[in-house]
Amino acid sequence: MKINMITITITVFTVLLLGGCFNNETMESNSDSYYEVKETAWNFINEQGWNETAKKNWQTAEVSKVVVDDNYELFDPTFEGKEVLAVSFEDDKDSVVSTPSILIDSDTNHVIGYMPSE
Repeated sequence: MKINMITITITVFTVLLLGGCFNNETMESNSDSYYEVKETAWNFINEQGWNETAKKNWQTAEVSKVVVDDNYELFDPTFEGKEVLAVSFEDDKDSVVSTPSILIDSDTNHVIGYMPSE
């Protein structure tokens, strides 16, 4: 009976360990899951003429989740208080103006607003 318990314990531990590894690989492979979000935000930056303040390597933009408050300029006020994606681009070192963070609706992948730069 003791041998069976040890075998079961080792089996469960191995399964949990392997499960954790698979989850990490999935997370790493999904690191590009925001590619379309970044591209949508970059296209909006270009349309607004703000692309001169940002580095051109838009693929390295940072994506985070934010809760919309009154610090943002919204195109649709129904997003106030909701969690959305914010895309921040690295500023060009020669730029004196910061590039605005762009807000994206994670359900539709559409620009819903931005955070004005200083």
